[in-house]
Amino acid sequence: MIYKFRIISNENREFAREMLISSKQTFLDFHQCLQENLGYDPNQLASFFITNTAWEKELQITLIDMMDDESDNCTTMEKAVMEAHRSEKGDRMLYVFDFFSERSFFIELTDILNLSEYKQLPKIVFEDGDPPQQISLSMDDDISLLNEELDNDLLNGFSDDDLTGGFDFIDSEELPDE
Repeated sequence: MIYKFRIISNENREFAREMLISSKQTFLDFHQCLQENLGYDPNQLASFFITNTAWEKELQITLIDMMDDESDNCTTMEKAVMEAHRSEKGDRMLYVFDFFSERSFFIELTDILNLSEYKQLPKIVFEDGDPPQQISLSMDDDISLLNEELDNDLLNGFSDDDLTGGFDFIDSEELPDE
């Protein structure tokens, strides 16, 4: 069986992609094909979320194993086969391509083709519009941004008096000798 998925974005209404993928292929195959087509950095964290018809998340499929042991609501792209998680027209999922700001694509299974074989899958068969830009950060950027956010959040709205208020500071010379 060959699945046909439609991929759209809430950031750019003119953006759309359609992909054909074998029901026997993995979510990693889907991820890599999409990343290549969009020109995204495939080393950035990404996840699929299997959703219900209201787009509510039910199962996470991650690029890398982030759990000590396999849980019921999380697996990896490499292990997850398409037909095990998507098998009916109208099945939906989210693809989070910008992990830290939860930016994602909406994906729906639009057709199931009764073909046993199709060469060169997965394959983008329709594309329109420019994709939203991926925010690509290195580990050093991630750490410096996190430190900056922590500094701003922790100290936001505090004066020096607020930070020292209620404490009696004494000089080390005032401490008794042991």
